[in-house]
Amino acid sequence: MMSDRFRDRTQQRLADSIPVGTLRTILDLLNREKIVGFFLIGVFSTAFDILLIFVFTEYFGIWYLLSATLSYCCGMVVNFFLTKYLVFRDTSRDYFGQFIAFAIISISSLVLTLGILFLAVEMFSLHYLIGKLIAVVVAFFWNYYFQSTVTFEQCKEFCMRHSGARRKG
Repeated sequence: MMSDRFRDRTQQRLADSIPVGTLRTILDLLNREKIVGFFLIGVFSTAFDILLIFVFTEYFGIWYLLSATLSYCCGMVVNFFLTKYLVFRDTSRDYFGQFIAFAIISISSLVLTLGILFLAVEMFSLHYLIGKLIAVVVAFFWNYYFQSTVTFEQCKEFCMRHSGARRKG
């Protein structure tokens, strides 16, 4: 409980220090609507991913597919921690278990995205950017559903069961 009070005081200090405007509105949305926060963090993580692929490829001369893999993984880590703490306000200390579930869902989303993109271009003759937009929308809902019901809900239940068993035994 002490950590909850500390977190609430810290969040209040942060909210009080932010000037009224866009950033405060974003923080308010994160507090009220999980799906909006999930979307905003996804936008941030995607921008971070794109920035890194550019830097890795253009400045470090890394092959673009390896750059894409590295940047995706970095974006996934950023997304995990921001989603864990800002969207779902999850205080579980099972970082490894949650991250594994998060990574599996994220990789399944990557496969889903690539499949939709391939079908859009090869089967339906759509421009690849139109296919990418369709894939991003589908992947967003895929990720939100599975991250909210598997990664941050079931892991919480699992941790509660096992932490209670350790205290009793």
